Formats: sequence, C-alpha cells, structure tokens
Amino acid sequence: MKKNIVIITLLIVSVLALSLTLSARVAVESNNKVVDVVLDYSEFRDMAAQSEKPLTWWLEKFESLGVQYVGLQEENLESLMIKNNQLQILMGWQLLQEAEWRNLYPSEVEYYIDHEGISEFDVFIATKSQEVYDFISNGLKSRYTSDKFQILSEEGYYTILLKGNIRDALYRNNFKLEDAEGKLSIPRHKPYSSKLLQVGLGFDTDKINVIRESGLEVLPRPFTYIDWMTEEYMEATFADIEAYDMKPPVFLFSGGAVLGYPNIEIIANYMIENNIAAGLIETSVQRSHIEQEGLNLLTRSLNYDAVRIFSVWPYIQERFGYYNYEGAEEIENTLYRAVTERNIRFIFFKPFKVDDYNTRYDQFIYVTDYEEYEKMFERFEARIAQHGMTLGDSSRMEPIRVRIAKQTLMGWGIVAASILFLTYLIKLDKKYKYGLLAMGLLMVPAGFVVRPMLMDKLMALWAAVIFPSLSMVYFCHRCFKYIYKEDQKDKLHKKMIYAARDLIIVSAISLVGGLFVAGILSHIEYLLEMDIFRGVKISQMIPMIIYPAIFMAYFGYRRNVDKKHQPSIGLEDIKTFLFEDIKIVYVLLSAVFLGVLYIYLARTGHETNIQPSTFELIARNILEEKLLARPRTAEFLIAFPALMVGIYFAKARIKSLTFVAGLVAVIGQASIANTFSHLRTPVYLSTVRTLYALVLGVVVGIIYILILEIAIKLINKLKTEIAQHKSN
Repeated sequence: MKKNIVIITLLIVSVLALSLTLSARVAVESNNKVVDVVLDYSEFRDMAAQSEKPLTWWLEKFESLGVQYVGLQEENLESLMIKNNQLQILMGWQLLQEAEWRNLYPSEVEYYIDHEGISEFDVFIATKSQEVYDFISNGLKSRYTSDKFQILSEEGYYTILLKGNIRDALYRNNFKLEDAEGKLSIPRHKPYSSKLLQVGLGFDTDKINVIRESGLEVLPRPFTYIDWMTEEYMEATFADIEAYDMKPPVFLFSGGAVLGYPNIEIIANYMIENNIAAGLIETSVQRSHIEQEGLNLLTRSLNYDAVRIFSVWPYIQERFGYYNYEGAEEIENTLYRAVTERNIRFIFFKPFKVDDYNTRYDQFIYVTDYEEYEKMFERFEARIAQHGMTLGDSSRMEPIRVRIAKQTLMGWGIVAASILFLTYLIKLDKKYKYGLLAMGLLMVPAGFVVRPMLMDKLMALWAAVIFPSLSMVYFCHRCFKYIYKEDQKDKLHKKMIYAARDLIIVSAISLVGGLFVAGILSHIEYLLEMDIFRGVKISQMIPMIIYPAIFMAYFGYRRNVDKKHQPSIGLEDIKTFLFEDIKIVYVLLSAVFLGVLYIYLARTGHETNIQPSTFELIARNILEEKLLARPRTAEFLIAFPALMVGIYFAKARIKSLTFVAGLVAVIGQASIANTFSHLRTPVYLSTVRTLYALVLGVVVGIIYILILEIAIKLINKLKTEIAQHKSN
C-alpha cells in the first residue's frame, strides 16, 4: 500500500468523481418512470373484424385498462383501396397493357397519354366516386407541388396521374424465369408497385370520430416520403392536427425520414412550441432505433426531448401460448423487459395472434378473448409497479451530460488501476512506473478534448478490461498465499467462508470497473441508445486472454516457486512456454475451450442464431418473475461458483485445477463489467442483477464444494479399499 500511495490516492479521487456522476445519472433514471401504451388503429380494426364486437367496443375496453391514445396513420392510396372498392390503381405500364384502355377511360386520358406520354413508373388512379376523388385531389393539391401530379378528368369518371420515377418503383425480388431444361433466363422486371401509393393525403374523419367516441385520443402519424416532401405538406399536416385537436405527446414518424426532412428547423420549432417529444422506435433486434433520415439531428435540436418506443413486432404478437404458457405471458415478459431494462417508455401495442394462418382473412388469426388482454395488462402494471413505474403520459429523461473534468478524473482512476495491474505482472522500476503514470494522466484529458465521443468509449472499454483483470490478480494473490504460505488443515466450513469472502472481494473489484463504464458513458445519447458501446465482446475476451499471464506471474511456468516469490513474468517463463512440446490432449482441450467460448460470446445479444434452449428460457422467466432483476445464468451457475472452487483447490494445493477454475471464473468477472455496458439499463437494475448473481453464486459454489468434498472422500475410500484388497 505504501509503495503505491500515489496510485491509491488517484483511485480514491477518481471513485469520488464516479460517485458524483452516477448519482446524477441515477437521479435522471429515477424520474423516468411513466410508460405510455398506444394502440395501432389498423391492427385493432382487423382484430375487431374477426371478433363479435365492433371496434368501438374494443377501444372502450382498452381505455378502461389505462390506454389513452390510438395511433392513426395518415391516409394514402393503399389504405383507401382497402376501405373503398371503387378505387382503381395501375402502374403506367399496366394501364397501357389494357387492350380497351382508350374506351374504358375518359377522352382526357387518351389525349394526355398521346401528347404527353406516360412512364412505366407513373401511377394511374381512377374512380367513379366523387367522395374518394375529392379526398385524393384535395390531399394532393393542399400538400404537393403541381409538377408531382396531373388531374386528367374531373367529371363522371375521375382520373389522376402521379408522376413517378425509378426511385419510386417497387419490384418483386423472388421472380425467376427458366426454360424447359430448367436453365434460368434473365427476367425483364416491370415495377410491381410504387412508393407513391404511400404518400400522405390527410386524415380520415370517420376514423378520428370512431376513436373519439370510444373515449380515446388520436395520436396522428403523418407519412414522410422525402422526394415529395414540401413546406405545403408541413403546413397542411399542422393544420389537420390543429383542426382535429390531436396534438401528440410524441411524434412516431412514418416513412424513411422525420416529418419535413430535410428542413428540420420547421418541425423542430413546431415540436418545441407544442411540447412534443421525438419518438425513437427500437429495432426488431432490440438494439438502437430504426434509421430515419434526420431523426438524430432533430433529437439533438430538441435538446434530447425524446422517448424510446417499443413496437410490438409481428414475431412478438405471435408469442401467445409460447414457452408452455397458456396465454400472453411471454408477450408480457417482452414488454416488461423493454420498460425495465431498456429505457422504453412508449409501447406501440398491437393485438395478439395465434400461430395459425387464416386464408379467409388472408392473415393470422387474432386473439379475440378480451380477458386475455385484461389479464396481461393487470399483470404487466403490477410488475412494473415494483420498479416504481406507472401507466400514463410517457416520461422523458433529462439531457444528462458528463463534463470533461469528471471524465478526466474517472479516466485517471482507470490509468492508475492499469499501472497497479502492471506492477503485479512485470517488475517496474519507480521511474518507469511513474513515467507511465504521468503519460497516461496527460493523454486522458487530451483525448477528451480532441475526440470526446471516441475517447469515452475507449476509456469505458479500458475500464471493462482492466478491473476484471485486476480482480483476477487478487484471485491469484490469494491462491498463491493459500498454496505456499498457509496451513492446509482448515475445516471444510472455513474453506467455504474463505471461498465466499474471496468471491465477494474479487467481484467487488470487477463491479467498480462496471460502474466506471456506466459513469463515463452516462451521456444522454447512450441512455437513448442514439450511440452505443461497441466493445462488449472485446471486453469479455481480453480478460480471458490476460488471465493465464497473471497466473504465470504468480506461479511461473514449469519452474519452482518459493513463498517469497514476488509476482512477475520472467523471461525464462516466456521462453519455456514458447518452446513447450504441445501434446495432442492440450490441443483437444484448447479446441473444446475455444468452442465453449465461441458459443458463450455468440449467445450474447439478439442478432445471433445461437439462442438458449427452451428449458433455459423458461427458467429465466421464472427468475424474472420472482426477482427484481434476473441474474445472469453464466455468472451464478458457472463462473462465480468456479471461483469458489478455485479457492478450494488452492487450499488443497492443487495448482493445475486452481488454474482451470480461474479460467472459468474470469468469464464471470468480465460479465460483471459487461452488465453495466448495457447503457440503456438503469444503474440500479444492473447493480441488483449482479448482487443477486453473487448471492446465488455463493450458494451454488457451496453446493459444488460439498459435492467435490464428498467425491474426494469417496475416491480416497475406494483407493483404500483397493489397496487393502491387493494387500490381502
């Protein structure tokens, strides 16, 4: 301690800065406790059509469950075709393929095509309904410039032409041509449809009235198609919102861009004036949010007045009766994880589906038993209440930022921990030790000034690696002491106490590293997952690579070590290791270890095909229902008990098994830091998760030690009996 007083002082100051940073983050997270649930109008309309009750009945029922809004998409040609069978829409080339098109449509159509021409990318609209025509034409005239469309005929048979181009075209991608011998021929594609069918035309008054009659409010969803976006469209949209009194608390942007893009200033000013937050819709793999042009820029313009949104994707809708559940429990679990673990405060809710396609409705069958929805909402509300959460208008996080001064102080602590780690790995003279320390202290603030958003990630990665590695230094230090300096004659219960104590201390060191990650990356962009920490898998792997070097520093490599040995890797150790004769069994064991490691790393995240078994998922769900946060299985069932077993082997002076146990144990220590690398998860939840894993890990570790003790006694007894049998 006296030799490293400067380093220890730096660490203490750094931890104080970390505490202040985390307290600010925890305060922001604690005030973000209200979850909004909004219904999808089109899906509930389809579900009501399959039930015996009208849509108004369903909406009234959900209003009683705490729902306030129904998300209503702006009308477009596609939605109008669904609603009205008097509307005909053709691509330009499809119109010309109709043999009688000159006789079918008004003479104005023939005249225009003969003189102006028609493109295969154009969209031709025809209807005999004046109501439909008026809605379409008024929508086009009020929103778009005249060069985008052409009114062809305005009496009797109404026709309109939308002028498209190749960027608007939509093609089928699974169409193949082959000859009689099965040889493929290059197909000549024609546009199957057009993006122009989705351009906004205004909101349907009938749908608005249905929602209002049910006691719910409309959450308007205008559509952004960049190539057709105009200031006129913006003004018309705002006019609709004002006229129908449907200002949304959050904008759920539809299309590939935010409303008004690329003119962000107009929509930003409107949202600030009306206290409307930006909606960040989480992707289907539950990582970051759907890319929409201008969304990040808009969010920053709003000073991060934004809400993370969870959309109930089709694959989640179909999880009714999943994992041996009778009803919507797994859907409920998905929603619960979203709001408690991923800062989701807005759920775009869609009705449940059973995994059975219905040809009559040309869609999956919806669950139309209201009690199933009622039970799920009641359970969901009760579960989130344990975290202090309620249903209502979604809360928004304060735009927290970490000052460079605090980042620097925290960075200095990481540098200090790194120098401390090096002193146990290699022999460092004072001048080299403090020289490296000085270099690190100077580089940290320089990095935060020059590239702050890169430097914070690098420092977080550094913390996620160095503290778990430092924790394994402590593990090896204790094992060295048990093997070379202490008596073996401790009773079993004392061995268990030592093992549990050392597990707690080792994990506490790794926990500090995890808190450094959570502290340095406390910027609001990480909490909203506009930016993410990409070093998770690397931070899991590197401590596993470093651990053998730490063990070698303490125990050498095929050399005698006395109890006065100071930890360091010698040149002789490296030379012996490099020129070691590799046995086939070592190669096989290494291959097995690497395979297990690959599976462990590949299973992390939602973008992998390697998923846990159904049994494991059911077990996880049980833990999740019983505890405030589900502990990580690999930690409490494998890695933490392995560390206790490693201490047990060290007490028995079995060095090789101590090393193997440590190789498994380091996975758990890296996992602790990794837990806090999921920045969208509140700090308190990550802490509780780790503490649960630690408590369960101690219990499981004691069980493993008891099993080993019984097995060793049985083996020794068997050996004695065999020896006696031979002597007789």
